[in-house]
Amino acid sequence: MTDFVEVHADDYGISRHASTDILSCIKAGKLDSISVLTNMTAYEEAASELVAVWNTLVKKPLLTIHMNFMEGHCVADPASVPHLVNEKGYFAVGFGKLLAWSYVPAMYQIVKQELKTEIKAQTERFIQYFGTDRPLRFDGHQHTQMIPVVYHALLELIQEEQYPVSYIRVTREPIRAYLKMFSLWTTYAPINWVKNGLLNLFSPFLERKLSKVDWKYEHTSTGERRNTIPCKRMYLWGVVMSGCMDERRVNKLLANMCRQSERRHRHLEILFHPGSLIKEEMGEEFCNVGANKFHLSQNRSKEFEAVMELNL
Repeated sequence: MTDFVEVHADDYGISRHASTDILSCIKAGKLDSISVLTNMTAYEEAASELVAVWNTLVKKPLLTIHMNFMEGHCVADPASVPHLVNEKGYFAVGFGKLLAWSYVPAMYQIVKQELKTEIKAQTERFIQYFGTDRPLRFDGHQHTQMIPVVYHALLELIQEEQYPVSYIRVTREPIRAYLKMFSLWTTYAPINWVKNGLLNLFSPFLERKLSKVDWKYEHTSTGERRNTIPCKRMYLWGVVMSGCMDERRVNKLLANMCRQSERRHRHLEILFHPGSLIKEEMGEEFCNVGANKFHLSQNRSKEFEAVMELNL
């Protein structure tokens, strides 16, 4: 593995079956990092299983808090996040609503405070299992960390709680490698180009925010220390091919993706969803109906195979 390429798996903890798949990739030494969902029913069991084998792993992946406001039950008291959840405490907002609230003054401060409350609760649940001996990393389920009200809430919370943070994902996907591979043009879902364009549009704003972050924290043994987020200039590969990062296309694009990242002096994170859910696991907490088809897609098995076969 080159030092500027990171093979990453999202959604550890989303279900028992999916977590077992991702854990198999971890045990095989195929993953550099994973994102962990803390608000799903399967989280406690999945976290316990990972902790149980941690010391036996030859390659220990970096762990990222996968902030989730799209599905599952809130971790905070539902009464403290009323605009984010329904009467049962399940999330009832989407990407579009959070984006709209970012630009509605009457709602912005209210929603930002509720997001801070929920992010803190999810972070504490992560720390409960994985401890405090590593800097925290953050990204968002369905890329919600790119929405202004969400990343403003996250950055304020980090400052207020003095969390030591080493990474916040910036979803910015390179395009040139896709354009050069003419034979694959018809294989990409049109909606994913829309997602790519929208997220790439937002990425400079978050990058600029992170480049200016400089917070002070108190350290018990050495007094004051300065902790600046080392915001790596990065590319995230996995939006245009979201839902099917299959081995054939990944291998065709890999060299060009790496070359473009190197030329731009950017860290390359290759995003996979190698955990397969099964229909019997899809209970009431899977309340984002639009995402359920993606969760149950057979393409997740293809992504599992791609991770297991990928050799950089």
